[in-house]
Amino acid sequence: MADVRALLARNMKKYRQRLGLSQAALAERLNCSTTFVGNVEIGKRFPSSCNLDRIAKALDVKPAWLFADADYSESALGLAERDASRAQLERDLLEAVSRVFGAGCNAPPDCVVSTHEQK
Repeated sequence: MADVRALLARNMKKYRQRLGLSQAALAERLNCSTTFVGNVEIGKRFPSSCNLDRIAKALDVKPAWLFADADYSESALGLAERDASRAQLERDLLEAVSRVFGAGCNAPPDCVVSTHEQK
């Protein structure tokens, strides 16, 4: 199994390119910096669960697809098998995220960096 950061980096870039988006265009959709998008795509940063959801929506994919191994998402599996595998992957991911981060997400995006210091 590949490293989670590497899977996210590869899949985020793949889905972004499929949509014909530049890193800047994706950053605009996410309301964050191009640096953040680039750092996630090279595995230097790992987004919060809230931002994972935002990234998936911006790329028009399910969050679990961002962590799918290339062999899994692009293999010669039959459609029914692939859909069942994706559904199980999504259930497993949602369960893991819920255990770690809780059910709700009210935190601000971690990709938004304030340039103003509070005194």
